[in-house]
Amino acid sequence: MPAMLTSGLSLQQAPPLSVPGRFFLIAPVFGALAALVLFLHPEGFPNSRWTGAVLAVTHCLALGFFTSIMIGALQQMLPVLAGAFIPRPRLIAGIVWWLWLPGILCLIGGFLHMRPWMFAAAAILAGGALITFLAAVIAALLPAEAQGDSVSGIRFAILALTVTLILGILLAAGYAGFVPLWRPVVTDLHLSWGLPGWIGALVIAIAWQVVPMFQITQPYPQWFRRSFVPVMFVLLAGKSVCALIGNGAISIMTLIDLAIAATLVCFALLTLQLQFQSKRRIRDSHRDFWRLGMVHLIAVCACWIAAVLTGRPALDLLTAVLFLMGFAMSVVTGMLLKILSFLIWLHLSELDNALTLAGKPGVEVPKMKSVINNWVADRLLQLLLFSQALLLLAFPWPSLFTRPAALAWLVFFLFLGWIITRVLLRYREIATAANT
Repeated sequence: MPAMLTSGLSLQQAPPLSVPGRFFLIAPVFGALAALVLFLHPEGFPNSRWTGAVLAVTHCLALGFFTSIMIGALQQMLPVLAGAFIPRPRLIAGIVWWLWLPGILCLIGGFLHMRPWMFAAAAILAGGALITFLAAVIAALLPAEAQGDSVSGIRFAILALTVTLILGILLAAGYAGFVPLWRPVVTDLHLSWGLPGWIGALVIAIAWQVVPMFQITQPYPQWFRRSFVPVMFVLLAGKSVCALIGNGAISIMTLIDLAIAATLVCFALLTLQLQFQSKRRIRDSHRDFWRLGMVHLIAVCACWIAAVLTGRPALDLLTAVLFLMGFAMSVVTGMLLKILSFLIWLHLSELDNALTLAGKPGVEVPKMKSVINNWVADRLLQLLLFSQALLLLAFPWPSLFTRPAALAWLVFFLFLGWIITRVLLRYREIATAANT
């Protein structure tokens, strides 16, 4: 990989591949589980976001799929981007993983069966996993010398995840019967800090590094990189204060929602502009995933603005679906494929260097584009487009398209899981053969 693309990266500090790998592997499993839940419990979709099945699917995706990938990616990228090394990474990853897996399963079971003890167990297990992860990340970031816009964005995303976690534990305690269930105020704040705050901000912060690096574009404008974090913090903090005030601040909350939507649209338009201005004319599936995600993000914001201005509850669920299954799914999937290819190249390069220095035969380091070839990535992209189309058709015609959409998503997640497993097994085979 050219040095100009990796300038500012501390590649030698990357943790073992097993650290992020275990989280990447369980993500499509939870995605497939979400598809199965939707197939078995299509009732209520898409008319309400409050049914147990819809809440189970939402959290299965938001936590089990997206947050699992982001936990894995951050453990790998923090040392590389920020020089923030998490001590004993295998131990921390193991603790988080073993708490995370049953915690999410308890939460899904709680929503499906409305058993208070399941919500209590989910708060303890999944909450404990995130607290452990956040403590390790914050402890690593505090002394980190590396600065930059991506690092600031990651710090803000970690703050947003912390707020989302606190609100989520409060809601789980409400479902468990320990405290009153403050809906919809706390739920809406949980959604705001979790989607545009945690998932959105982390995607944007990582985009500042990976879009120019992998798509050969110019950097994002400095004014946007410098202003995004303070603007989003003020907006989300302001919305939280307005929510506590109550009905007297509804008009201000409306303006804040419009401002958040405008900020996200600005990011989408800037990304599309950078892509179209790129001098690289060779078609790349990674760029296609991002382009699809940006189109969805613009649609998300248009739908969100319509929901805010009209007050129609049906648009709230459509906005969330477009955000998770349109914008986030497209970008995170494309980013995961590229990060996996990069990690295989990085770790095999390190292994090859170590063997050469030890006077042993090296290993063949594959090019990044050959780790996951374009044909496989294109088939996954086509499956994604097909699944997204069926899910959107389920809104006007739920009886016809909800179950077919669920089956399409099941195939998508199974195919993604096969890709991840194949790549990690290939690395393991090469590394094992080199060490024997």
